Amino acid sequence: MFLVLLSDYNQCSNKEPNEVNIHGNVLVNPTFDTGVQGWSGICCKVAHSGMHGWKGIYGPRGKPFALAINRTEAWQGMEQDITTLVQSNETYLVTAVIRTAGKPHQGANVLATVRLDYGGSNPRYVSVGRVKASSTEWATLEGRLHLDTHPRKVVFYLEGPPSGVDLLVSTVIIKHANPPECEGSPLKRKRTEANSTRTGISDSIVRNATFSQGLRNWKLRGSRGFVCNCLESPEVLPLEGKSFAVATQRIATWSGIEQTITDRIDLETIYEVAAAVRISGSCLKATVKATLYLREADNSERYITMGTVEANTTEWKLLEGRMILLKAPSYVSVYLEGPPPETDILVDSFYIRPASKPEPPNPPIIKDPKYGVNIIENHDLQHGSKLWFGQGSARLSVASGAPTVVPPAAALSLPCSTSLSGNYLIAANRTQGWEGPAQNITDKLQLFVVYQVSAWVRVGKCRGKTGQKVNVALSVDGSWMTGGEVEVDEYSWKEIMGSFRLEKKPNFAMVYAQGPEPGIELMLAGLQIFAVDRSARIPILKAQADKIRKRDVTIKLKPRNNRHIPPGVCVRIEQTSRSFPLGSCINRWSLNNNSYKQFFLQNFNWAVFENELKWNWIEPQRGTINYEDADEMVNFCSEHRIPMRGHCIFWEDESCCQDWLKTLSPLELKDALQNRAADLLRRYKGKFQHYDVNNEMLHGCFFRDRLNPDILPYVYKLAHQLEPEAVLFVNDYHVEDGVDANSAPEKYVKHIEWLRKEGAPIGAIGLQGHLDTPIGSIICNSLDKMSSVGLPLWMTEIDIAAANEHIRADDLEVVMRETFAHPSVEGIMLWGFWEGAMSRENGHLVDSDKRVNAAGERLINLREEWTTRLHGQMEESGQFSFRGYHGGYKAFVEYGELGEIAVDFEVPKGDSPLVIELSLS
Repeated sequence: MFLVLLSDYNQCSNKEPNEVNIHGNVLVNPTFDTGVQGWSGICCKVAHSGMHGWKGIYGPRGKPFALAINRTEAWQGMEQDITTLVQSNETYLVTAVIRTAGKPHQGANVLATVRLDYGGSNPRYVSVGRVKASSTEWATLEGRLHLDTHPRKVVFYLEGPPSGVDLLVSTVIIKHANPPECEGSPLKRKRTEANSTRTGISDSIVRNATFSQGLRNWKLRGSRGFVCNCLESPEVLPLEGKSFAVATQRIATWSGIEQTITDRIDLETIYEVAAAVRISGSCLKATVKATLYLREADNSERYITMGTVEANTTEWKLLEGRMILLKAPSYVSVYLEGPPPETDILVDSFYIRPASKPEPPNPPIIKDPKYGVNIIENHDLQHGSKLWFGQGSARLSVASGAPTVVPPAAALSLPCSTSLSGNYLIAANRTQGWEGPAQNITDKLQLFVVYQVSAWVRVGKCRGKTGQKVNVALSVDGSWMTGGEVEVDEYSWKEIMGSFRLEKKPNFAMVYAQGPEPGIELMLAGLQIFAVDRSARIPILKAQADKIRKRDVTIKLKPRNNRHIPPGVCVRIEQTSRSFPLGSCINRWSLNNNSYKQFFLQNFNWAVFENELKWNWIEPQRGTINYEDADEMVNFCSEHRIPMRGHCIFWEDESCCQDWLKTLSPLELKDALQNRAADLLRRYKGKFQHYDVNNEMLHGCFFRDRLNPDILPYVYKLAHQLEPEAVLFVNDYHVEDGVDANSAPEKYVKHIEWLRKEGAPIGAIGLQGHLDTPIGSIICNSLDKMSSVGLPLWMTEIDIAAANEHIRADDLEVVMRETFAHPSVEGIMLWGFWEGAMSRENGHLVDSDKRVNAAGERLINLREEWTTRLHGQMEESGQFSFRGYHGGYKAFVEYGELGEIAVDFEVPKGDSPLVIELSLS
């Protein structure tokens, strides 16, 4: 396939074009030195100027040129068959020096076009370059083309000027791009990069994707439509090909252009969606959505958003997304929608292709990471502020009196840490929030190494301005990431902790502290950034897990008539179930995938619904209530005896609340709230062991602001009244990683203590676990602080995102080992596991082609490690002792003439040894 490319459309130059380098050219007769050999006219005559010009026009530097004359249509011009001259998987640069002549005109667009014939009756036309030409001077057309797969026939031609206008061509060059530069507009670069690993056009399940055949295969939803040809209407130029579609006179937001794909879509296959769109009309900006429409055999309907983009009236935007179909409906279509009525949707192209699957990556190679070595120079400030600088107008000075102990989280990672100097930096004269102390660390960082950030911070006099936040940030080539954030005051030093990892070598990297309001002094002490050997904690965590997740067990054999037990009696112990909850979120859509269900049932023993129990899912419009998805999921879990967490009754984040809720008066809102709780909890009474009652209260204030703060403990009292057997949870994010001052453990503890004081019957604490670059010591530090409340802790929504599956596996192991080994943690839930069925990209454990990747293998290996299986022989006393994980067991004893005897037993939590007596009578 030819991809369109990559130069912007050049305008005519006021000077003669530079001489074109023809070295490496693949065309026949590129400079017309041998007349028009190799070239032919497209329904017009092709002539040659000779050495003496033509009608007073001379080629650049007096060279000859070719002419396409007697043209009666804009698409007529001159062409050359290049089928045998180009190769697949190659990129070519296109250059042509052109001019126009003939009847009066104000300039004309000249297009370089490639026609691709795949053997069918409908060739594909792809524009590879365009320039505005005139009759007064020569202009240079530039472009680029790429051939992914080789069609049966490839023809290059030049076209474009209006009928009656002659097309003059001095030089045409097509040569290999070396080096393969990415010139042109950002959208075209992005499009080319996105297409570089995709399959060919023949694999797109959308037919006539570039509208080269008009509106064939397409239909209009609540609108009218037409195809605009750039040769006839050059006001808006296509991005690819020679035409684009317009959905106009749209009557609603759902109106747009649509295509039926029922017979062309494969089940359990991930497809990539790519559409180039823009809008036209009085609305200057609007969201365009690509939507998948499904109609089931029972005529029930489902609408799934595949991707969105913020479109405008001035340029093409690339809409990208993914989709997968797990169950065969009776009808499937795709369409574009979104902008307000009367706003036109312009569509340059719309592709849906099977997602390419690159080869699995190798583990990154890390050489000599220098674990535990602080990369900050003059960190103890023994040389004043040398190597430090103040950002903006900030002025730096050094003082003493800061803590000399290493902050607790860093101390866990640095067992041999020394005392700090007690010196600290003061950043004064700050006029912007981002101003503070900084240091260049460009040459200190290694790729793929996990770095821990640690410091003591505080602020100067706040003059009543409470709630000041300080974060340590990393600026990398113009973008930034946080290395930790904490809320501070002027009275005490606070620990700041965080982490980061780079996967691309930076040209510039700087660490700096920022955050307080302008005019408030910022103080920084003992800043450390050091590589962490995360595997160093594994032996410690294994020992802790052995202590809290296992129990000593003795099996005592009691033979009939107290007979002597012969030596060599063999015993085999198999753990058949695990008491410790290890679960995952699931969604109704994915339960149509048998492989998805199989992996879930084999590896998890708890479930939580991703969306199907949420209020905005069950009642998206007021009074329109649908429990169908939730009912089916409850039945699935009940059938397989999977305990369930109820997520969630309410959601304090306003962006997650339905629009109709926002229109209610306080009295109406409270009535709706009460009805929601009563309807949900009575319907599923006794079904759910847990409920997240009001999700993410540290990050939202929807009900609190519209009613009053008392509504927060009230909803817990209400839920307990309706479902007294369920454990009621608080649930929030960024509690365990140090990057968000709003949800620091200290704040979470304070919030929970206030709720309990107000009578909220909270039974457990949820920490979500949406993490990047986790470090065990930081997680442990946060869990220790949360343990002070005295309630069980659950990791409720763990997902770890990393493009490299081996990095993802390491990150997942850090989180799971750290939480499994902590005595206050009573359950671990993942937030999905299947590619294409997770809210977070690059967090999956199983690829869409059912391959269990490195992260999935790591999960399976940890489960196996946390499962007891062993065999041995009875002691002469008739006893067999072992230490096993809590859960269900089966013991097999080979005993003489009785053969193999099997017994089931349970190993519950407990400190004292458990004795299981096995009678042979």
